[in-house]
Amino acid sequence: MAARSDRRDFTQAPLRGRVEAFLLSVGAPADEKLMGDRKRATIGTLTGTVVEFGPGPGGNMGYYGPDVHLIAVEPNPAMHDRLREAADRHGVDMEIRTQHGEDLDLPDGSADAVVGTLLLCGVDDPAMVVEQIKRVLRPGGTYVFFEHVVAEPGSGTRRLQRVVAGPHRWLFNGCELDRDTGALLRDAGFSDIDIERIDAGPGAVWTRPRIFGRAIR
Repeated sequence: MAARSDRRDFTQAPLRGRVEAFLLSVGAPADEKLMGDRKRATIGTLTGTVVEFGPGPGGNMGYYGPDVHLIAVEPNPAMHDRLREAADRHGVDMEIRTQHGEDLDLPDGSADAVVGTLLLCGVDDPAMVVEQIKRVLRPGGTYVFFEHVVAEPGSGTRRLQRVVAGPHRWLFNGCELDRDTGALLRDAGFSDIDIERIDAGPGAVWTRPRIFGRAIR
């Protein structure tokens, strides 16, 4: 599948890419505190060929087991050095593909599992990325996801999301705060899906509402 010319070119905004990589690395300890047990119970049980869409600086590397070959789909080159360092530190067998998730060229059914954490908020076309996730998963394969989502209408958090949407989008290289990712995934046609809503607490400020779960191809 040929890459579309209207995809964001991360090489055109190197400063934003470095800022995003730094902020995600700084936030990794809070992510571990909130989600570590859930990730160990899901990502930690995966085997075979695993595709991680948008691994960023490598926050999930410590959860992968020794029986995983990881294909890391990361279009932002500013993430790659940190990602390689994290994979080496945790002994993860990894290859990096500098592609957008919408245009992934892996064969149909080639992945035993797919992982996406804080992914669908920051892609150009989340519905198309989910279609790619379904396409590369083998039948019965598992998609593990963790996302921040739009807050409830009329809530204080939702009003705050509207105020900070622009600066947040710049700092996190296009990340959108108003996506109802849970609804997107429920309507995506997986054979089975389990979604847990999570309150990340006041420290998460405008990214407080989260979802975590697994979907089966």
